[in-house]
Amino acid sequence: MSEAHHFSALHLLLTTPGCAVRPLRRLQTWLLPIGLAAFFVATPEGAVSSSGAVAAGLSLNVIEQNTPGYSEAFPAGAPKTSSWCNGTSKLDDGGPPSDFTAVTGLASVFPEFGAPQPANSDGKILVANGKTYVRLRATKEWALVQDQTENEIVGAHFDAVAPKNLAIQMKVEVQADGGTLVGGPPPGRNDLMWMVRRGSFAAGSVDAVYVQMDMKTSDPNMKVVANIGADWWRAPDSPHSGVNNRGAGNSNWVELSADWSTLYFFSGSTSQFTADPPPPLTESPLPTQPASTRRAPNSSSPCLRVLAPR
Repeated sequence: MSEAHHFSALHLLLTTPGCAVRPLRRLQTWLLPIGLAAFFVATPEGAVSSSGAVAAGLSLNVIEQNTPGYSEAFPAGAPKTSSWCNGTSKLDDGGPPSDFTAVTGLASVFPEFGAPQPANSDGKILVANGKTYVRLRATKEWALVQDQTENEIVGAHFDAVAPKNLAIQMKVEVQADGGTLVGGPPPGRNDLMWMVRRGSFAAGSVDAVYVQMDMKTSDPNMKVVANIGADWWRAPDSPHSGVNNRGAGNSNWVELSADWSTLYFFSGSTSQFTADPPPPLTESPLPTQPASTRRAPNSSSPCLRVLAPR
């Protein structure tokens, strides 16, 4: 299994077909392979995230969050040799295998590397406006296949580097306004989340995926980073196995705060994406490369593969 698929392998063991929120929350521990983890990201768009951001700013952020070397900080506890430890990681081919017919948007939150963590914090992460789109190969139009307002976010806490990765329960609370409140990552673990009902499409009809979410912390003292990504599946109800799942990739790491952040992920090349952007990004022309300035990480990367901006 390639490093681009490490994330999806972890997710496979977590996502059993047709699983519901109640049974999932009752699970005490899950056994997972070594060195696996996941990722998540977001965007202020609906009522939950207040008024949202200026379209031009969103356009710039989506490119930076999917360009190597533009992570705002790094995760504490991620496998140091994994390509996604530094940030965005994806295959050149943005589409699923030809016989796959489903996709799932997902996200992860880690403690921030090198940042002091508040003592005895019961801080939480609020997730809103999660959406997954697929691009139709024939027309280059985008189709919405997952929407948080009609889907459920579930997940658990994982130790990404433990030889036998045991998950512990993550509290999930659906809010009255449609957002989802989840427990922050405990020491030595992360939050791994995904939308439980997979989006579906006809085999061979899709050549890319786009995911966006809004996130913020309930405690301004929390020091965490998040990213998002997607998993391709053979079918909406395929069970976990090495042949039924493939990672589409993940975005760069974003520092979360008590203010809303929009996280984005797209598969495939930037040139293809900017030529045919999805509906949430069509109000303003997309840049073809990041801006010359960016927010520098507060600490050096703990990852063994250091990626310079390009």
